[in-house]
Amino acid sequence: AKVKRLQAELAQAKQNLENSQAERARITQLEIELNEKLQKIHDQLREAAQDSNETAKEARQKDMMANLQRLFPGVRGRVVDLCKPTQRRYETAVSVILGRNIDAIVVDHEKTGIDCINYLRDQRAGQATFIPLDTIKVKPINDKFRSFAKGARLAVDVIQFDPAIERAMHHACGNALVCDTMEIAKHICYEKQQEVKAVTLEGTIIHKGGNITGGRSTHNTKKWEDKEVASMRKQQDVLIGQLRDLSQAKPRNKNDDLLTAEISRLESDLVLAKDEMSAAKFRVTGIKDELKHIEKEVKKQSPEVQKSEDALAMIVQRISELDAVIFQADDKIFSAFCRKIKVKDIREYEQRQLKVAQEENETRLRFDTQITRLKHQSEFEKDSLRSLEERLANLKATAKKETKALGQLEKARKAIQDELDAAEAEINQLREDMAGVQEEFDEKTRALDEVKKIVARTAKALEKTTKDITLMNDEIEKAASERFSIYRKCKLEEIALPVVRGNLNKVPMEENLRDEMAMDVDEDEDATQRPKEVQDYGIEIDFETLDEDDRENGTPEMAAELDKEITKIHAEIEKMAPNMKALEKLDDVESKLAATDKEADKARKQSKDAREEFNRVRKERCDRFNKAFTHISERIDKVYKDLTKGKHSPMGGVAYLSLEDSEEPYLSGIKYHAMPPMKRFRDMEQLSGGEKTVAALALLFAIHSYQPSPFFVLDEVDAALDNTNVAKVAKYIQSQASSEFQFIVISLKCSLYEKSDSLIGVHRDQDVNSSRILTLD
Repeated sequence: AKVKRLQAELAQAKQNLENSQAERARITQLEIELNEKLQKIHDQLREAAQDSNETAKEARQKDMMANLQRLFPGVRGRVVDLCKPTQRRYETAVSVILGRNIDAIVVDHEKTGIDCINYLRDQRAGQATFIPLDTIKVKPINDKFRSFAKGARLAVDVIQFDPAIERAMHHACGNALVCDTMEIAKHICYEKQQEVKAVTLEGTIIHKGGNITGGRSTHNTKKWEDKEVASMRKQQDVLIGQLRDLSQAKPRNKNDDLLTAEISRLESDLVLAKDEMSAAKFRVTGIKDELKHIEKEVKKQSPEVQKSEDALAMIVQRISELDAVIFQADDKIFSAFCRKIKVKDIREYEQRQLKVAQEENETRLRFDTQITRLKHQSEFEKDSLRSLEERLANLKATAKKETKALGQLEKARKAIQDELDAAEAEINQLREDMAGVQEEFDEKTRALDEVKKIVARTAKALEKTTKDITLMNDEIEKAASERFSIYRKCKLEEIALPVVRGNLNKVPMEENLRDEMAMDVDEDEDATQRPKEVQDYGIEIDFETLDEDDRENGTPEMAAELDKEITKIHAEIEKMAPNMKALEKLDDVESKLAATDKEADKARKQSKDAREEFNRVRKERCDRFNKAFTHISERIDKVYKDLTKGKHSPMGGVAYLSLEDSEEPYLSGIKYHAMPPMKRFRDMEQLSGGEKTVAALALLFAIHSYQPSPFFVLDEVDAALDNTNVAKVAKYIQSQASSEFQFIVISLKCSLYEKSDSLIGVHRDQDVNSSRILTLD
């Protein structure tokens, strides 16, 4: 009954502990999930906060917008608030396309816009651009651009907006295209020669005129996240509340400790009770066997016993008869003596004398026992007294020694106190000095901040000047290229230009761009931007033949008119006489074509060789990778089974690897799945710390088996493992260790290092303040 009671209590305690641990694990998992969500929202909020720090101007714009919408019912809002990209990757491109219209205000009627402008002027609230839906002129969308090229789409197709403001969105976006890459944009604008603005996902623009604007975009792509920040903050508060509730509902470790202690006590009591029950069963079995033997003997001896009892009865009867005869004789002999001492018969006298002798013996025995006890007590008290005297002497010696040491310590305390007082005085002096130094440091810091501000302003001015110089250099280079084209055309066509100095013979047939590119590359990146110097070939044109109006008129229309006139004159010349130098020019062109073909063949051969070498290296890389992966993937399941199999799961767990890309596996990842024994499949992130450790060890041992090294160092890999898994790891290491493959294990668990062939302990020696090493072979 006691064993059953203890078993029931133990089962109940284990069930309570399992319930508590399961509840804690569930709450811990929920906390992990909530913390991940909370961290994700926190990162998004931090990113949004970094990108959406409002300047004073933006705050005034928002206040102005709110006032306008409150006072004028036809105000719909800013363009950035009324539209949103369909995907986040389009945000940069859309913000670049909208440009200055991104903060424009959409209104229903022109009158509403005029009223808003008057209100802003009266309130001196700044300026704003208004887009009236009723009078705005919108160019129709060219539908051919919707499917003009793969990877390019109209900007109006990648934003979401209310159909009521469609005219405003068409005005802001126009026929602008959003291209996935720069190559697609170049293909549309240059190869297809479409006059359309193309913007890449990174914010690089190819304008209708062909010029390119690029670099890091200054447009804020987070303007559309303002509405999401509030919902994220609300979700953050909800998650924090849920975490607080889970923390309050989570079972305390103290209860688990109490349950564990109770389980240990019940287990020990149950073991003792089982041992007692086994001993009792053994004794009962012995007694039953002895009882059966006695019963058998009794049954066997019963006839003889009956016969002996009959004989004994006869003897007793005979003795009784003889006693009666003896008693009669005694009465006759001792009758006078009995009357004298006044007893009934001599037998009564004998009984009385026997009783007196027995009482005397008992009294003497009692006195002897008392005397012996008193002697032993006296000897014990004497020994105790000697022990107390020796202890007293030792205490007196110790007291004398401690009194002497106390005096020395008191002197040392006074010396240390004097040193402390001196140190405190020095510290106070240093603090005063530090205060003065800190004041000086603050002054220097303020001066440095002022200098930094000046430097920052100077840097901004320098950057603006550098940009202006760069733009002017680009214009100079473009004009120089156009001038070279004109010189070369005049030289080829033998057109005589009016020159002040120089001649066209110095003009080369090809512009020397490689030298200029090399020169640009060799220039110091941090050097000061200088004006562009272009080659004039020693030629100075005489413009005196042009009148003042033609000299000042440099518009494209004037250039087009002159080109048209030149073409007309050239056609007339061609009709008048044949070109006698055409064959000579043809020979030059053919020689250049032959040289170009030769270079192209050489480039093709080099390209083919490079492609073949690349394919060879890629194949060798893929073969080596597949060889290693095949070996490791075949080995890892066996290693994991050896590390996880036990009495309850003789087959162990399951582990395998899978490739994300089988064509070029080294460009993608490898998925590792491990399923512990007697558990369902879960992601690696959802495994416990011990299960992750065992899976990681299996992967390490499998990788090591491909190209093994003579040593394998394990530094406290058993930290997250229980005793059972530590024993399994130790068994595996012991089975794999050999003279050619040695393990060096750092561990704090005796169940692991007790199986080692050689043991080295490291401890701290306080006397020398250093580490010491102990060995045990």
